[in-house]
Amino acid sequence: MTRMEAENNGKPLLIREESSLNIPAIAAAHVIKRYVAQAPGELSLEVGDLVCVIEMPPQELSPRWRGKHGFQVGFFPGECVELINNKVPEALINSVPKPVPKKRGKLLTFLRSVVKARPKQRKEQEVEKERVFGCDLGEHLLHSGRDVPQVLQSCAEFIEQHGVVQGIYRLSGVASNVQRLRQEFECEQVPELTVRDVHSASSLCKMYFRELPTPLLTDQLYDKFSDAVGATTEEERLVRMRDTIQQLPAPH
Repeated sequence: MTRMEAENNGKPLLIREESSLNIPAIAAAHVIKRYVAQAPGELSLEVGDLVCVIEMPPQELSPRWRGKHGFQVGFFPGECVELINNKVPEALINSVPKPVPKKRGKLLTFLRSVVKARPKQRKEQEVEKERVFGCDLGEHLLHSGRDVPQVLQSCAEFIEQHGVVQGIYRLSGVASNVQRLRQEFECEQVPELTVRDVHSASSLCKMYFRELPTPLLTDQLYDKFSDAVGATTEEERLVRMRDTIQQLPAPH
């Protein structure tokens, strides 16, 4: 299948690699709660839609699942869908016009094939390489088996050793060097960082955080962090900030 383009703020948006559509589903689900995509790489869902679930990590790691909806592949909150266990829910059947028996048979056959589909080997699922930049933090840590993304650990350690200079996070590094470092981390390599280009390391950190689908401090807790910063005393500020941090998802 060829890539399809959609207009996004005047810029062409490419659907993810064709192989995304060929990843075997591990479950089928129907939407029970409407969701409007809030970031690139997310799916918009309407109540009653059918979704093929590709990945559903444990809630403590990430509340976001990944699935296929039509010809789109993306993330969505797992709480917005209900898994279909070997049959189509009555509520879903009653919500759509009754098709003729022949078409109904095809629909049920399709749903059974999706429900029973299981990846043969974990290695087959890993054929599609996971991204580093622009990937959900919880999903990335789940697949990499790390507590902190490699790109952040490498850059942070380098900056702490060599980057105690004025404007380390204000001045930008050389764009070509930043892109080179990005590509090497995307290819799961740990590039060599040089002191003369320390600002490229700090720029790479900012780029990683900027491209997260869900902000590091999350949209849900934004107001609480703002209120904590605005506390009248230093002691109250620390207490409220610590309390808000404890509410962040584990990966964050």
